[in-house]
Amino acid sequence: DRITEIFNEIDVDGSGCITLHEFAEHLEDDHTKAYFDSLGLDASDVWTLFKLMDADSGHEIDLEEFTSGCLRLRGGATSLDLAKLAHDQEQLCKHLRRFIGRTDRALVQLTGGRMCSLDTFPERA
Repeated sequence: DRITEIFNEIDVDGSGCITLHEFAEHLEDDHTKAYFDSLGLDASDVWTLFKLMDADSGHEIDLEEFTSGCLRLRGGATSLDLAKLAHDQEQLCKHLRRFIGRTDRALVQLTGGRMCSLDTFPERA
């Protein structure tokens, strides 16, 4: 499989994982660049591409993350992708507003209606 071949080429030390250093180094290679271009992946922002592929935030990309990342990120964003992103963002904002409201109410209850400011709390050494 071509994705596995590219992964193995990037994984120079044979550890089964790609580090950011290995990833950045091989994205300078014309062969690797051409492969990412053929998938419609913009490899110019190495750090962002690496973070998006690093699904578990482990600072390394294993073969499964690499494969799913290449397949998930290939091509440009469609209007459906953008609409889903906007919807998810709106849902997140709604949840955050509710959380902030509950937190504010709990703070008022805990302080007996007195509003606290950060000035009232002692500095930590």
